[in-house]
Amino acid sequence: MMTGLYIHVPLCEKRCRYCDFYKLTPDETDGMELFLQCLEIELRRLPKDFAPDTVFIGGGTPTALTPSEYGKMLEAIDRRINLAQVVEFTSEANPGTLTPDKLKVMRDGGINRVSIGVQSFHPRALQLLGRIHDADQAVQGYHMLRDAGFDNVNIDLIQSIPGMKPEDVLKDAQNVAKLEPDHISFYNLIYEPGTPLTKARDEGLVVPPGDDEEADNYFMVKEYLECAGYGHYEISNFSRRGRECLHNVLYWQGGEYFGCGPSGASHWHGKRFCNIPDLDVYTERLLKERDPFNEVEYLSKEEKARETLVMWLRLTDGFDLAEFKKVTGFSAYDLCGKGIDSMIEESLLQRTENRLRLTREALFISDAVFSELL
Repeated sequence: MMTGLYIHVPLCEKRCRYCDFYKLTPDETDGMELFLQCLEIELRRLPKDFAPDTVFIGGGTPTALTPSEYGKMLEAIDRRINLAQVVEFTSEANPGTLTPDKLKVMRDGGINRVSIGVQSFHPRALQLLGRIHDADQAVQGYHMLRDAGFDNVNIDLIQSIPGMKPEDVLKDAQNVAKLEPDHISFYNLIYEPGTPLTKARDEGLVVPPGDDEEADNYFMVKEYLECAGYGHYEISNFSRRGRECLHNVLYWQGGEYFGCGPSGASHWHGKRFCNIPDLDVYTERLLKERDPFNEVEYLSKEEKARETLVMWLRLTDGFDLAEFKKVTGFSAYDLCGKGIDSMIEESLLQRTENRLRLTREALFISDAVFSELL
């Protein structure tokens, strides 16, 4: 089973109206030098036997760092991790934050996959979300990545944005496919508590599409992208053959990982913990050689197996029952046989020989299936 490392960069040029990830804007911080210093401390404290197969730099916006800051971060990672054995090294990026100098630093530092947050090509949708780029900048940013030599690029899209008609949603999918990225993530807009967009919805200032329209949009885009040559390998993810996101597959198949940086989450040897989402406290604790997290949750082997079962079902191929038992030590039917049988009867799960997967009808309502199994 693979292991992974996640790095959380707590910096964004601007707060998007829908996002609740921990981050600061440039006017809220004195710079990233202390963060980078403490990130290196945290990396040095990782277990000596930790040698990740995948590394993922997210945020925030990693590409909001200056080329110098980004280079220092990569040097810190390189001093702790044997990058020669890392098979996938991803960085998130936002249009409007990319420069040739920054991309050269990323390439020279070992990044071999970039995920660019386009979200939409629709001007009013981008404005509603609070993005800092327009459609032209999104296209330019993508071509900058290709020109810099990145041959594994993901584009993020968000659907169900208020005000977008089905033809607008399809147009976004068409615009993405025209660019021919290697991977496409297609997420439903989520209204996180406390965000400006959720407040606007609650006050009636924006009206989300109904569930039926969201489902219709989802399957419309699914069909279009599959016809365009993209395999639908996970509920919200499509890729060219062999370009699946290995770091995320690691999560979905119950692998172990460390998350560094403020709010970084970890799961290691039955323990789950999350760094405090506060840059000042994070740096203060590491400078004092204290842990940057507050609590550790200990999962029993059965709890971990149940969690792995529902995560693995996110993959459209599902899982092999024998392989699941080999990985977790538990039979899926011993864990939740009644729930599985019930979901099969309701045509929400499908069993083919020794493999269990979601049905097509269940893809858009997968959370209801998972809650039944948990």
